[in-house]
Amino acid sequence: MHDVILPKTGIYEDDVVLIEWIVAEGSWVAVGDPIFVIESEKVEMEIESNDEGWIHLEVEPGFQASIGTRVAVVADTELAYRGLVGES
Repeated sequence: MHDVILPKTGIYEDDVVLIEWIVAEGSWVAVGDPIFVIESEKVEMEIESNDEGWIHLEVEPGFQASIGTRVAVVADTELAYRGLVGES
């Protein structure tokens, strides 16, 4: 399992807004795939995955939080993903 966090993208911001998910719940993501868009200091940026696996989205678009807040989890296996979402 790998946490997906809101990254620090500028010098002065403490909070960012996740404005759009590019991937759908349960999608396979690879390293370097764009997964969401944030707004920081009035600039929109695509954020790429640092890991590969099945993604579980934990927040809705419009979510505003501090840098470092977890917004999703990437599971290494499909079984681990199913455990995250309560499927068997």
